[in-house]
Amino acid sequence: MTKKIIHYFKTYSTFDFVRKCIFKLVQLSTMFSLSSLKKKYFFKSTDFNLGKNVILRGFTKNISVGKNTTIYDNAIFSISNHDAKLKIGEHCTFSFGVLVACHFDIEIGDQVMIGEYSSIRDTTHIYSDLSKPMIMAGDVSRKIKIGSNVWIGRGCIIMPGSTIQDGAVVGANSVVSGHLESNKIYGGNPAKLIKYRTD
Repeated sequence: MTKKIIHYFKTYSTFDFVRKCIFKLVQLSTMFSLSSLKKKYFFKSTDFNLGKNVILRGFTKNISVGKNTTIYDNAIFSISNHDAKLKIGEHCTFSFGVLVACHFDIEIGDQVMIGEYSSIRDTTHIYSDLSKPMIMAGDVSRKIKIGSNVWIGRGCIIMPGSTIQDGAVVGANSVVSGHLESNKIYGGNPAKLIKYRTD
């Protein structure tokens, strides 16, 4: 057995042997996924689907995720305050590259679909004080509330203080800042009423 191992090592140059070891380690790392640890210690739940390369920053004790929610690859969840509140309902979909930045309070209902690369932020910079640079002026936070059965298209920005009522649709690349009413379709920058969901 020992001779076989020695012979195995001799068939590779030192460089090739190192390359093969690295390749094997990469294979092992893909077999052992950290998603279960992420679910348990960040989201405090394991009853949902978490994609690959999801970035989790910060920590809050006030977080909940409903069952059968799906978070696709490369999404980012950033918590910048340990007292922040983040509530996500059941059967929601966060598509590829969605950013959720929570400093104060974000509440998302059930059956919500959020398109690729959309951004939901409950905090923005203060810009009204002209005596100091904006980077030093501090931040202002306001709660975001998204109801149930909402569809937010690709590349949307949901600003602090926004409310999106049940059944609303937000067109792709829209900027939401304010109150969107139930069962209506909005779009644009800023998002404005386009039409009702039914004739």
